[in-house]
Amino acid sequence: MPQLPPRDTPLPLRAALPSLLLLAGLFYANFVSRVILAPLLGLVEHEFGINHASAGGLFFFVAGGMSLSMTCSGFVAGRLGHRRTVLLSTALLGTFLIGVGLSRSFFELRALLLATGLAGGLYFPSAVATITTLLEPRHWGRGLAVHEMAPNLAFVTVPALAAALAGVLPWRGVFLLFGVLALGLGALFKAFGRGGDARGAAPRAAALREVVLHPAFPVLVVLFSLAVAASFGPYSMLPLYLATERGMRPETANALLTASRVAGPLVALATGFVVDRIGARRTAALSLASSGALTLLLGLLSGPWLAAAVVLQPTLAVCFFSAGLTAMSQTYTQGVRNVAVSLVVPLAIFVGSGATPTLLGWFGDRGAFATGFMVLGGCILGGVPLLRLVRFSPRGA
Repeated sequence: MPQLPPRDTPLPLRAALPSLLLLAGLFYANFVSRVILAPLLGLVEHEFGINHASAGGLFFFVAGGMSLSMTCSGFVAGRLGHRRTVLLSTALLGTFLIGVGLSRSFFELRALLLATGLAGGLYFPSAVATITTLLEPRHWGRGLAVHEMAPNLAFVTVPALAAALAGVLPWRGVFLLFGVLALGLGALFKAFGRGGDARGAAPRAAALREVVLHPAFPVLVVLFSLAVAASFGPYSMLPLYLATERGMRPETANALLTASRVAGPLVALATGFVVDRIGARRTAALSLASSGALTLLLGLLSGPWLAAAVVLQPTLAVCFFSAGLTAMSQTYTQGVRNVAVSLVVPLAIFVGSGATPTLLGWFGDRGAFATGFMVLGGCILGGVPLLRLVRFSPRGA
């Protein structure tokens, strides 16, 4: 019977695919914890009697917890190794999602969402480090693209599942369901997943200096923040915007939100090939320019044209992440790569998926959701010139 190479030997894409798909499943459960609130936000607002800004602020608790634990995840990965860190994150995530489903007060809800973010933040740096050691470097773009299919699949399925389950389960029941799913996927990875046996670099002074003092660091933080804001900001508040300012029925708004993410998984997968073909910088530029323009148009258009912008905007926004992660992997050495991810991505999540929904909610409370989307689109477009300041590959491509 043929034997697999030693566990620390990089594999070609086909041999690594089963473990990549299991990791993508874990990422799916992880990402669900960030997006499940969006299609349920109207129900949460109604039950607790809160305004748009307070509702958008719930994303801030998830993002804040995730940013904090992701920043500190190197300590955990340095002690447990990447594989055990991924498993710990998934087990805690499932447990806290179940807790959210059992919450009975607004205080409990916010506390458990914070805990959910803290649990989920441990996952991503170790997952990226696992993938880049599991795969041969020539397949990093495609491997990361397989992993990036998960959040795009979550964007598609979560609104559809929330709508389908609305007549069967209360909104808390949806959290319970996804909590159980996370625990089940974690058990599968523990039994069958490969990779991640190495320990990560704890964010000690030398590693932190190497990451933070690199000229690309502040630019990567801004670019990833804008990319997260482009992908997550509209998604989080579009159901409220379409219902309150554009007169759309909630069911129609959620259906449109689902349709807007249908192409996402395939686009994310195709992006890996695009990155390998034309380079990470060109791919990132196309993504930011197109998604920024369409985000701006969300505030200007109405009727069928608005529906078209809603559908196209996230499809183009997702193209950034495989390019950005490839750039980060090429910027930093393997020894500090997980530290770089654990610093750049948390700051981006804090701004893009925490502060952005809250700010859009603030505009919404003033009857100016449209203005909020236009401001956000302008900021995203402003990130395109910054790409010139980042060397995305050894050849600068």
